[in-house]
Formats: sequence, structure tokens, C-alpha cells
Amino acid sequence: MSPISRAAPSPALTTTAAAARSTVTAPPAGIRKGDEGPKVKQLQDALVKLKYMTSAQVATGPGTFGPKTEAAVKKFQADHKLPTTGFYGDMTHAALKKELGKVSGPTKPDPKPGVFKKPAVTNAPSPNFNDRGGKDIDTIVLHHTASNNGAGDLAHMRNPKSEVSAHYMVDRDGKIYQLVNDSKRAWHAGKGELHGKPTDVNGRSIGIEIVNDGGGKTPYTEAQMKALTQLTGYLKQEYKVPMDNIVGHKDVAVPKGRKSDPSANFDWNRLRKGIS
Repeated sequence: MSPISRAAPSPALTTTAAAARSTVTAPPAGIRKGDEGPKVKQLQDALVKLKYMTSAQVATGPGTFGPKTEAAVKKFQADHKLPTTGFYGDMTHAALKKELGKVSGPTKPDPKPGVFKKPAVTNAPSPNFNDRGGKDIDTIVLHHTASNNGAGDLAHMRNPKSEVSAHYMVDRDGKIYQLVNDSKRAWHAGKGELHGKPTDVNGRSIGIEIVNDGGGKTPYTEAQMKALTQLTGYLKQEYKVPMDNIVGHKDVAVPKGRKSDPSANFDWNRLRKGIS
């Protein structure tokens, strides 16, 4: 295991013809005031599409979540009976996606056969996380827990004194637990690098713990491999993670040799083939 306002302005009444015709989709959850970048612009385009903002309001920069965007999010939340926090979280994402689906015009193509749906997970919240600081998810890091006791591993990662967590844990029977929301920064990788460049691995990655003692002799179960393949395939698809960025803890931990997980008997070929 790794050591590891209330009254918002009325919605705009007009938008440009180009915005109305464009293909608009809801960005992933986890965007807040002060964030910048393409995901903020995607959110703003969606709010323009639904007439909560005007094109003029979002044409002044490359996607900055300022007071006008926050006001539009709050108005959207109020209209859909959601908490008016101004934070674009999971519930707001779901509602926005639903509303965009009702809007006429070009839509995102149906997924191709064989794409991954998020597998069933059991929520087991851990307090050991913080904010990603606006970083996009572009990496998946696999670990072994260094134990064959899933209940004990889960309890350890949920203990605030351990200061350790992961987004997901895959138990020996294939059951998947979600400890930290994807949008948050779980504490699973410690000091690290990616492809030889120092970086905040936790800030940009999803961490998955696989219950295994890590000695290289205990097999990863069939149920585990099937569940892990479905989960990793879904996350790769959802966040457009390059195959090269699906790595083991040993690949990113510094100094080199500090970590050995997942163990040498982990079947990387099977996983990569299953999610290709």
C-alpha cells in the first residue's frame, strides 16, 4: 500500500446561432470558482446552450470560472432543485447532462459497441483526500495493498490517522469499493514522477488498490482481474487516459525502487488487452 447569491441573475434570453448549432456536452464534475481551462469553457458552452449565459459573457477568455459563471451555475442549480453552491459537482453534472440531452440539434454520437460502463461500486468514504487544484485526470496508478485482508485494508484507508487512501479498492472477490470521489485528490502515490518528469502524481491520477499481499506468489483472482479490467477500462474511457499513463506505483514512485506494486505476478498483458 502507498504511504502515502442567493439570488442569481436571470438567464440570458439570447445566444448566437453558432452556439445553438454546435455540439455541446457536459464536462466531468469537479469544477469550481477560480478554475480555468477547457473544461470550464465546456461548462460555459453548455450554459450558453441552455440560455443561462450569453456568448458575449464567455468570449472574454479561454475558460475562466468567474462570478458570472458561478451565478449561472447557481441559477441552474436553483431551477433544478439542487443545493445552490455554485460548485459544479456530480449532481449538477447529471442534471446538466440530462438537460443537454433534451436540446435539439447535433448530439454526441452513441458509444461504439464494447465501451465500458462504470461497474457497480460500494461507497466506503475515506476522509483522506484534498482538492486536485484544478488539475485534469490523465493517469491511472495501480497498487497492491500488501495484504490479503480486504476488510483490514479498507479500514486502514478509511482511518484519518493513516493519511492514506485511494479512489478505489478491488477486493479478492471482485467487489469494488469507492473511497474517494474521482474529482478529489486521493493520497495513494506519495512523491513521484511520470515518464521521468517530477510531478504531483496524486493531483493528476486515479489510484486503484488491489487486495494482494504483493509477495509475487499469491495469484490475483479471476474475479479481481475482471472487475479491475472493467473499472480501468471505464476510467480510461471517461478521462481519455493514454495507455502509457496507466502505470504501477513502482513506475512513478521516487526514488526508483521505493515501491514494487503491483507485484511481479500481476498480469499487465491481460489488463492492457482487455482495455485496448
